[in-house]
Order: sequence, then structure tokens, then C-alpha cells
Amino acid sequence: MTGRYISIQYLRGVAATLVVASHAFLYPLADEPMLYGRLGWLGVILFFVISGFIMVTVTGKGRFDGGLFLRRRAIRVIPLYWAATLLTAGLALLAPTMFKTMTFDFSQLWRSLLFIPFFNETSGGIHPIYKLGWTLNYEVYFYLCFAALWFLGSTTRVATLTVVFVGLAAFGFLAKPMNDLTMFYTSFMPLAFCAGMGLGLIALQGTFRANTGLLIVVGMVGAAGLVFGLAWPASRVEDWSAFLGCLVFASSVVFLGVQLEELLPEVSTLERSGDASYSTYLSHIYVVGAISWLAYAVLPSGNSMIYFTVAMSAIACATAYGLFLHRMVERPFARWLAPLAARSPAEATEAKA
Repeated sequence: MTGRYISIQYLRGVAATLVVASHAFLYPLADEPMLYGRLGWLGVILFFVISGFIMVTVTGKGRFDGGLFLRRRAIRVIPLYWAATLLTAGLALLAPTMFKTMTFDFSQLWRSLLFIPFFNETSGGIHPIYKLGWTLNYEVYFYLCFAALWFLGSTTRVATLTVVFVGLAAFGFLAKPMNDLTMFYTSFMPLAFCAGMGLGLIALQGTFRANTGLLIVVGMVGAAGLVFGLAWPASRVEDWSAFLGCLVFASSVVFLGVQLEELLPEVSTLERSGDASYSTYLSHIYVVGAISWLAYAVLPSGNSMIYFTVAMSAIACATAYGLFLHRMVERPFARWLAPLAARSPAEATEAKA
């Protein structure tokens, strides 16, 4: 990628904040309002669209080194996720009363570490030990599929993956498989990567510029998708129709952000929030839980003002901790592992320096 899209950085921060806000507002509630669950789901869909966009723009128009691509993705994803998974597994083994529905299971642990989807009886869904890792199972699946087509040009690669993911989603929709692996790999969630890849192709060409009328139309369509995705009535958060509405919104804001890139001011706080989005996402559930538990241990529940204040405080603390974790752990670890992502021994030596 020839340049860094600050719009994408900002939107990464927005996506993480949506997920954090969802859990912060859900924490003390006995019932789970659909709106709060959908906010977090919207954040994940936005993450997936951004991921598809970045993978296309990073790898360029022609072939790319699939092995190098996967090594760099592994360095980016694995260390922090494995740390979160091992921490959760350790706490489940040593202090199981910390969790409402958590039991330690070695078979679940190794499958979680290897990004192998499985039905988790304690959570009631296809989730790894660290429940937030379900999104990373999809990310790794996407990376592997993307890298497998390293020998194709960008347009053919995107078209091939889109056909495959749409075909699998159609099969899942019609056949409604019950096996956990089949259910996972025929889900409609990877379609968000397809939308992002399509937007990445547009950005990669570098010649398309939307006029004001088109930008307004896209904005209106995106707003309609947001309302539809959040308000669509269904018995569960992960509904097909709601997904399409959220996907329309996520795709619209990415498109608008890239098209308006040159007009956006550079705000360092927002950029850092985007940089730390992965750390924030993986760590926030513990921060939100700790802040909320401490607050409601001393404050009365049932008061709407207290509820709102505690939730906003949890969001702020989780975001701050994400920034801290990124700076003190994620970034230094990435520098330490950088030689593994070098193209040559000379580049590896330079990365160590």
C-alpha cells in the first residue's frame, strides 16, 4: 500500500468502540436488548469489511508472496490472542468461580489456539475458550483463503473468493447444516470480507472519484442500512436480514471514508485508537467486567443515570487500557518478531537493529 488511509484507522477505532460499548451496556442487564447486541455485531462486521479492504490494498494488483503474507498476519494476530486464550484457560482452571459459564477443557484449548471452530456447550455457540476469538477464527480462515490465491491478480483473486464465499453462504442458507464446522464455514459472515475486497479493488485502481451526488446517495443508503440492521426484529442477534443492513452501513462508511480521505484532518488520538483497536478488542471484556463489578459493588443498581455513567466509564477505561496494551506489549512484541516477517536475511538483520 503506497499510503496509510487515516479514514481506515479512524474506522478501526470506531469498530472497536462499538464492540466495547455493546458489552459495557449489556454487562449489568439480566435480559439482553437486541440493540446492544447488534451494536457489537455491527462493530465486528465493520472490522471484517476493513480487513478485506486492507488485504487487497496491501498486496497490490499482481501476485504476492503468500508465505510472507501469512507470516506477517501470524505475527499480527497470534501472540496477543494466544495470551488472552491462555489467560482465560488458566483462570478457568484455577478460579472457575470468576466465570458464569466456563469450564476448563484441554481439547477446547488446543482447538482454540489453532483457530479450529467448535461448538462450545458452555457459551451455547461456535466459540473458542476466549469467546471473543470467534471473530479471529473467521479472520484466519479469510487469510488462508486469500493467501492460497497468491498466484492470481487482484481482480481475479477477489472475484474467485467472492464466488466461493457466496456459494458457501448460499449452501448454508438453503441446507442449514447442523455440524459445527459446516455451519461455521457456510456462514454469511465472510461476505463482509468480500465487500471490503471489492472496495479495496476500487481504491487500488486509484482513478475513481465519486461526485457529490453519489456520496450523498451512498450516505443515505448507509444510514438506511444502519437503521434496518439495528432495528430488524428477529429472535437472535445474528440474523441474515440484519446482517445485510449492517453490511450496507459498514461498506458505505468505508467507501465514504476512502473517498473523503483528503478532506479528513489528522487527529493523532483517533489514529492511535485505530492502531490499538486489536488490543482494545481482545482486552476489553476483562476491563469492562472489572469496572462494572467494582461499580455495582458499591453503587445501587436500577438507576438509569448510574447505569449510563458506569457504562461510559467502562468504555473509557477499556479504550485507555487498549492504548496502553498496544504501546507496552503489542507493539514491542511485533518489533521483536519483525525478523520473521522479513523478505530476506538482510532485511531481517535490519529489522533487528
